[in-house]
Amino acid sequence: MSAKKNLWLATASALVLFSAAPVMAQNDSNVTVVESDGPAEQAGEAVDNAASATVDAADKAAEKTAEAAGEAAEESAEAADAAADQAEQAADAAGDAMDEATETDTEEVAEGTPVEGQIFEQSADTYLASTLLDATVFNAADEEVGDVNDMIITSDGKIEGVVIGVGGFLGVGEKNVAIELSRLEMTQDEDGDTTFMADLTAEELKAAPEFRTAEDAASESEAAAASASAGSTMTTTTGASTPTN
Repeated sequence: MSAKKNLWLATASALVLFSAAPVMAQNDSNVTVVESDGPAEQAGEAVDNAASATVDAADKAAEKTAEAAGEAAEESAEAADAAADQAEQAADAAGDAMDEATETDTEEVAEGTPVEGQIFEQSADTYLASTLLDATVFNAADEEVGDVNDMIITSDGKIEGVVIGVGGFLGVGEKNVAIELSRLEMTQDEDGDTTFMADLTAEELKAAPEFRTAEDAASESEAAAASASAGSTMTTTTGASTPTN
């Protein structure tokens, strides 16, 4: 601001000096010097007043700008505080909701509360697997032909068949033969034990191919592959010629 004021003052001084210079007026053969101070002083005052007005206006504009900037900064600070308060309230609400969910999850379940899909009692037309295993298998002539050693169950929980142990004595020399459940009839003896009736003779079951599990089939395939590989190696070794000197 002071630099502008100095510039205006320097300009005013130059105008004063220029206006005060002697004015030459020629009258016949004589030269008369005329001095004029009034207009120069007025011009200097006008320049000085203009400079002062400019400085005052600039100062007022700067003050207004500073005030506006201060108000804007204050409003921004208030908005930031409000946003922080809202974020804190949201965090508190989320924490409360999590606490409630945790309390609900850990809430003790009252004794006797049923769960979805629960079966409360066995119906009369169903069987327990424990009663089917080791069940005796009879033929149509009421002759014992074997015992149930295992059951084949599908991926959807249905019984596809039963594995019957036939032949042997006390489990020695016995082999497993699997029969579809549709070929068997479940009955109960006079003691209430579950039994199976098959329309097959003991000789037919003994002559039938033995049942292989998936694990048995995989083991046999691996053994066959290993045997074939060993035989190929032996043939190559035997057929190799012996170099002569």
